[in-house]
Order: sequence, then C-alpha cells, then structure tokens
Amino acid sequence: MRDKKDLDEASGAYKDIDVIMANQQDLMKILVKLEPLAVVKG
Repeated sequence: MRDKKDLDEASGAYKDIDVIMANQQDLMKILVKLEPLAVVKG
C-alpha cells in the first residue's frame, strides 16, 4: 500500500473557477456565488 501522504490530490487538478465562469458568461447568468465555510475530513 502507498503512503498516506501520496493520496493527496494534485495541485493542478482543479481549474480556476473565475476563469471558467468568465468563459461561459454568454451561456448563463450567475445568481449567487457560494463558498465553503469549513471542510471536515475524517
């Protein structure tokens, strides 16, 4: 089995949401922007 530290997600796995939303602004209307308050791992 691999070490637990190897199970972290790659830092480049996610795209910048602001860039994605800007590229799609002609396809939709943003009503509200939600941001997480906390992250629970366990």
